[in-house]
Amino acid sequence: MATIGLNLRAALGSIPPLLDQIVNELGLSATIAGSLTSIAVIFMGLFAPVGQRIAARHGAEVATAFILGALSVSGFMRLLATSVIVLLVSVAVAGASMGAASALIPGIIARHVPKSRGLTTGIYSAGLAMGVAIAAWLAVPSANWLGGWRPALAVWGVFAAVTTVAWLSLIPRMRRTIHDHEDTPLIQRRLPWRSRTAWFVVAYTTAIMIIGFSGLAWITPLYVELGESIDYAAGLFVLFQTVQLLAMLTLPTITDYTKDRRPLLFITLGAGALGIAFLLFFPLSMAIPAVALFGLGLGGGSTMGLILLVDYAGNQADAARLGAMTLLIAFIVGASGPLILGTLHDLTGSFSPGYAVMLVLTLITIAFLPLFRPGRSITDDEAAARA
Repeated sequence: MATIGLNLRAALGSIPPLLDQIVNELGLSATIAGSLTSIAVIFMGLFAPVGQRIAARHGAEVATAFILGALSVSGFMRLLATSVIVLLVSVAVAGASMGAASALIPGIIARHVPKSRGLTTGIYSAGLAMGVAIAAWLAVPSANWLGGWRPALAVWGVFAAVTTVAWLSLIPRMRRTIHDHEDTPLIQRRLPWRSRTAWFVVAYTTAIMIIGFSGLAWITPLYVELGESIDYAAGLFVLFQTVQLLAMLTLPTITDYTKDRRPLLFITLGAGALGIAFLLFFPLSMAIPAVALFGLGLGGGSTMGLILLVDYAGNQADAARLGAMTLLIAFIVGASGPLILGTLHDLTGSFSPGYAVMLVLTLITIAFLPLFRPGRSITDDEAAARA
């Protein structure tokens, strides 16, 4: 699962460090250069339901192999990216593949490792975070070793191809261990738009995405603007990412031994709110605890969102449907987070209004946490709606 997680985010981390080279060679405008990540995120959301549809026809395991293969193709396309159009198409295909696969993983975890799904979800989430970091770290050295940004980006196509072959080799074994042979009625192929529980999960995940993308985009610029050195600001960002990773690896394991997720949700989002408050009111004197608490809240909160997807789905098909609906909305709306902070900064000359908005959004999310009681089910909601 960690390897799949690495694949599903590497494309987001590999382009930014090489952006100057790409802009200079292809002559990209600032608008197109700035839209590369946004295009990937938007396509991740738009194609999350597609993964669920493919899985409804061929099974989630086969669908995941097909999608990983498409991700590999998007990487190899970058070897041919001598024009803006080819680069944009490769970014769109990568985003579509990442979104389609992301919708299926929670259901696969629930079906194949139900007794340790918290731990497995944490490992998968850590793989997602590491995918961005490792791809960014290797981007420039790879370009130097391989002779340019195109082969440096295409390396992740090779990695996806190897992962696809490895996953294909596991499918027969996974199918032998499946004991849930229930037939999924046609209605189960539709997204759970009529489920209140589904909308609660969507709202929670969307809030986490908005807050998380904002943190990723603006922590370093915030501290540079406050007069800190670029090295110190970058170090704070590394701390932010490291604490996220530790939270993703450790906190979900606890859920394998508990049924009520609300205490952990309160702890993680409470830590995140405190961290954002420190960034807002004491950004210099409390820089380290601010960034660490923000990372704890975001890392733990995002992984808990994946666990909620599994909790409220009765089977693998339901998990795929709920995941597709959640990611469709959360990725597209979540991409607005950095835009909100950037726009407010342009209007006011300060990051404080943007972080105030993020703090209010976090507090509102905390206020709704009591709704996430154990025993909720999107299937029960849909049955009640049809009655």
